[in-house]
Amino acid sequence: MTQLTIDNLDQDIYYQREYAELYTGESELFEFVFSEVDHSVVFRGLKRRIEKVAGQPIVGDALYDLETPYGYGGPLSTSFDAEFLQRAFVAYREHCQNENIVCEFIRFHPFNPLGAEGGLFDMHFEERRVVVVDLALSQEERRAQYSKTTRNIVKRAAKRLTAGPIEGDVSAFKDMYYQTMTKNQATDFFYFEESYFEQLSRTSGVSLMGTQLDEEYASTGYFMCGGELAHYHLSANNSELSKENGNYLLLDAAFDHAKAQGCKYMMLGGGRTSSPDDSLFKFKSKFSSTHLPFYIAGLDFLPEKRKELNALWVEKKAESEPPKLFQLYRV
Repeated sequence: MTQLTIDNLDQDIYYQREYAELYTGESELFEFVFSEVDHSVVFRGLKRRIEKVAGQPIVGDALYDLETPYGYGGPLSTSFDAEFLQRAFVAYREHCQNENIVCEFIRFHPFNPLGAEGGLFDMHFEERRVVVVDLALSQEERRAQYSKTTRNIVKRAAKRLTAGPIEGDVSAFKDMYYQTMTKNQATDFFYFEESYFEQLSRTSGVSLMGTQLDEEYASTGYFMCGGELAHYHLSANNSELSKENGNYLLLDAAFDHAKAQGCKYMMLGGGRTSSPDDSLFKFKSKFSSTHLPFYIAGLDFLPEKRKELNALWVEKKAESEPPKLFQLYRV
């Protein structure tokens, strides 16, 4: 695995309150800080009440769970001393138990070293690989990392299309995005409301960019910059201009934009699935062969209660083969 490091992960947009609050909805932002002398661990997630399982209301005391806001997260620690971390996690578990929190599902930031510390968690594994682009390279050096076909596509697209930030109205993105999600048969979760795009556009470090042929957009996408990292967030393509390959030029332009903001790397993310043959993962890998592991993890605060809730889902969905999910009761 390529060793990539950054110095200020706490400045990444995924660790900003402003970003997490985009996803609160009926949830609330939950935070616990464990400190000793000069070191601390910050635990943060979305706290949600567990109201129903397979359509059946939950009676009795209120129960809750935690989940990483959309994207990446996981606890941030200033120390990786094993004994310190053990004390921090013991205190965190006790706090969550007292809050009637059943469990937590974590999507670990690939640059967070705690993601590889499986012994701290009750569930932990590498779920897939994600693609990272080195922005420290010059444009010429970076493009040399592309596949030969990709370099040629970018050059051709640049002759016909213009690329750059989109100011103001988000409708240029929204309509195309919904069409793209329908084409990709995306789940309901990805059909964000218009207010989400408006809030996202106002978030510090977020830019909406696009490629155009005359007055018509060929591709659009949101890119997020914070500290040393940039992220490819959401994107959409105009199916009527697919032959223009605007999505290739969009990424190439976004790399230059992020570098100008002082970012060291851009994370393109992974595929729609964990398969190394996933078409989206293979597309992103055309721009960089540098990959990092993406870990998911789970913490059981009330393990018997989680088993009970998952068993209730299986009972109510007896005709279905249960997927192997930590928070199965949420399906």
